Amino acid sequence: MIQKTNPYKIMNILILSVLCLVPLCTVPVNGKLETMWPKLILLAFLSVFFLYLYIRNREELHLIEWERENFYLAAYVLLAGIATLLSISPYISFWGSSYRHDGFLALILYVFAYLMARNAKGIQRYFFQALTVTSVLVSIFAILQFYEMDPVPRNLYHMDWVGLAFSTMGNPNFLGSYLTLSLPVPLYLYFYKEKKIGLLAYMIIFLALLATRTRGAWIGSFIGLLSFLFYHWRAYGFQKKEIRRVLTVIAASFGVLGFFMLTSGDTFLTRFLSIFLDFSKIVRQEEGAELGGSFRVYLWGKSIELIRMKPIIGHGLDTMYLAMNENFRPQIIYDFGHYKNWDKAHNEYLNIAVSSGIPSLLFYLAFLRRTLKKGYGKLKTHPAYVPVMASVTGYLVQALFNIQVVMVYYVFLAFIGLLSAKEAFKEEYKA
Repeated sequence: MIQKTNPYKIMNILILSVLCLVPLCTVPVNGKLETMWPKLILLAFLSVFFLYLYIRNREELHLIEWERENFYLAAYVLLAGIATLLSISPYISFWGSSYRHDGFLALILYVFAYLMARNAKGIQRYFFQALTVTSVLVSIFAILQFYEMDPVPRNLYHMDWVGLAFSTMGNPNFLGSYLTLSLPVPLYLYFYKEKKIGLLAYMIIFLALLATRTRGAWIGSFIGLLSFLFYHWRAYGFQKKEIRRVLTVIAASFGVLGFFMLTSGDTFLTRFLSIFLDFSKIVRQEEGAELGGSFRVYLWGKSIELIRMKPIIGHGLDTMYLAMNENFRPQIIYDFGHYKNWDKAHNEYLNIAVSSGIPSLLFYLAFLRRTLKKGYGKLKTHPAYVPVMASVTGYLVQALFNIQVVMVYYVFLAFIGLLSAKEAFKEEYKA
């Protein structure tokens, strides 16, 4: 008699495919490397396979369990769907703009990443090793780009960028968001499994993060690392050997930072000090303060005006550039001397309200709050929840300054799904 394959083993492999293969997916299309559509297509293929697996194993696997966080997520998706139908351009809101491909179809695929991760069971055996390998590969590519040793011919890129780190994500900001999620992952191997390779991987990822020169990602990653310490302290406390590991990580971080400063000129100090300079201008309400943060403050003001125009259902997914052009083009030209084509709010929370209204944002925030609460309650059951919670915390902070993109957001929702799953990580940690 042929023994039936354990569906949870297949699910774990499927989840690892989402988190480890999709980030690496970039293929040439019409002579240019495409970083968005290939990821969506692979994610769609994995989602279809998940549906097939669910149909074959409905007694063990779950598509949607009516728990509170899933209710909030369903309400958010429903309102996003209504916003798509009532959009200023329903076609663009469904398929996504040619800039981002971040429409309703992409949202459904993101949700599938979450649903797949909710079916994880005992995934910890290879989870952190596999994610670390992928993150290191992405990081090494970025480091080579930053130091102008890129193995890929420049004519294959959409932008003629030299000395910029963007790797398989296509943009330094997007890479920064991805590395914010990745940075705590190898610390699990070093901190809990005592594997020095985890510390080395952390240093490589940290160097790539610095190379992005993305201030929002720096802030988010810093908060993520602090939250790693906080979550560990709340769950397990600190023994002497763990304090030594913390000090080693801090020393390694300063070592990488010193190397970066020596090899990149004043890149770090200029970007780092600009954080405080922009903040000071805003607090003091100095002239030009609204142009701080790479014009983010100005953009946030215009985003709030768009929200006031359509507070209930928004302007439609991925159509902000149309709404900005329709409502603010003369004002933007007057303020800058030329038109700036902003297509996202550079704040994920504001962007949701612009796209699908304030009620959808409230349901989304309720969804996040519920899953974070569940994850926090599981910290003592397995140490793997510590880095995952830290990754999610860091991402939520950097989301205040950056945008939701095809290349990264499914990873975030998969992490959220792991926090929501009943037994994603099993076995107790012995301090």
